[in-house]
Amino acid sequence: MSKKARPFIDTLREIEAGGLLDELTEVQHSLVDAIRLTGKAGELTIKLAYKPDGAGQMTIKADVKAKEPVLSRGTSLFFLTPEGNLTRRDPRQQEIPLRSVTDDTPPTEALRTVNE
Repeated sequence: MSKKARPFIDTLREIEAGGLLDELTEVQHSLVDAIRLTGKAGELTIKLAYKPDGAGQMTIKADVKAKEPVLSRGTSLFFLTPEGNLTRRDPRQQEIPLRSVTDDTPPTEALRTVNE
């Protein structure tokens, strides 16, 4: 005849007087948010270390780690100047002087409207 094992969730619920489950709830929520934001996978690890503590006693130490995905960082393109400096403008490309243009002349053709 086998012994009736206590359900694991009952023990888990009592670790740290319920604090472990509260922490797991918060960590999981944060992890799911990061996964939704990035579209990348994440990971949640729960480690329980069991240690005998004398005459019929056992201590359980919990460790929770989450590996949240992060957004990829963009890159910036720079050009190297002859002096060895970095610049966003290509030093080999000529500059075109810019000026403001205003159009005060009336159109040479009459504007047409389209009836609906």
